[in-house]
Amino acid sequence: MEFGHLPEEMLDKADLSLPADPPINDAVLPGLRATDPKLYLGATRWTQPEWLGNLYPEKAKAADFLQHYAAQFNCIELNATHYKLYDAVAMLRWQQQAEAGSSPVGRSPFLFCPKLYQGITHRGSLKGKESMVSEFTTAMDALRDRGDGNLGPIFIQLSEAFGPGRQVELLEFLSSLPTGFNWMVELRHPEWFSKPTRTEQFFETLRTINIGAVITDVAGRRDVCHMHLTLPSTMIRFVGNQGHPTDYTRLEAWATRLAKWYDAGLQQAVFLLHLGNDAVLPDFSQFAAKTLSTATGIALSPPKLHESSQGKLF
Repeated sequence: MEFGHLPEEMLDKADLSLPADPPINDAVLPGLRATDPKLYLGATRWTQPEWLGNLYPEKAKAADFLQHYAAQFNCIELNATHYKLYDAVAMLRWQQQAEAGSSPVGRSPFLFCPKLYQGITHRGSLKGKESMVSEFTTAMDALRDRGDGNLGPIFIQLSEAFGPGRQVELLEFLSSLPTGFNWMVELRHPEWFSKPTRTEQFFETLRTINIGAVITDVAGRRDVCHMHLTLPSTMIRFVGNQGHPTDYTRLEAWATRLAKWYDAGLQQAVFLLHLGNDAVLPDFSQFAAKTLSTATGIALSPPKLHESSQGKLF
C-alpha cells in the first residue's frame, strides 16, 4: 500500500483539515510580508504520455516532454535522483531542456527539487556516506552554477522505519551536509510525532542548524502534515486522491494557510502535486494555480491545456 493511502470510501468521513500552526512558526516568520515572495507549483515527473493532447501538444515527442513540462510549471520534484547517482552532464542536459520550455520573462527560474539518493538515506547507517553525498552534490552544483540557478530545495526523505531512536545519528548527518544548499528533511516514522515535546524540540533543532522541514499532506497519515516551519521557506508535498472532491477542499485550505504565512514573512513555498492518477493532474493543476495565486497574491500562470484532435467534429 502506498504511504498514507486512505480508501476512497473513508475520505468523506476523515478529518482532513490542516492543524494549527505550532509556536515555532512565530519565531521563524518575522511578521512582515517579504519584498519578493516566491511560489512554485509542480508535479513529480514529466514523462507521462497521458498528458499528450492536454498539458503537452498531441504529437509531442517523448524527448521533448521536459521542455513542454517547463512551459506549464515552474518546478519539478526530481525523484530520479533518489534511485540513481547522476552526473553533472545529465543535470545540465535536463536544465537545458527546461530552459528551452520556460520563459525567463516575468517568472522565477525553473526549479529542480531533487530527492537525496536512497543509497544514502535508506541503506544502512547515515554514517560513512560522505563520498556518496559528495558525488550527489557535485552533480547538483551544475543546476545552481548557471545564471540565476535552477536548483531548488534538496529533500531528504527518510523511510517509515527511521524513527527518533536514531535522532543523534540523523542530526550528526544533517549537521555535516555541505553548506550552500537548501536541505529539507521529510519524517515518516509515526513516533516523531507521538510526543509533542519531542516533536517541538526536534524541529527547533532543525531551525538552529538551518535545515528545512518538508510537510506531507496525505489523507491516511495526518501526523506528517505537521505545519512546522524551521526556515522562512517550505516544501509541501500534496498527496491527493485521484481528483476526489476532498482534494479540492484541501487545496483551498492550503491556499488560505499559505496566504497567512506569506503575510507573516514566508519567502518561498514549493507546492508539489501527487494525485495518484496522472490523467486528472492537468485540470487539477489549473485549479491549484488559480486558487493559490488568488489567495497569496503571487502570480502563477495556470497551465494552458492543448486541445486534442480526438473527439473533434468535422
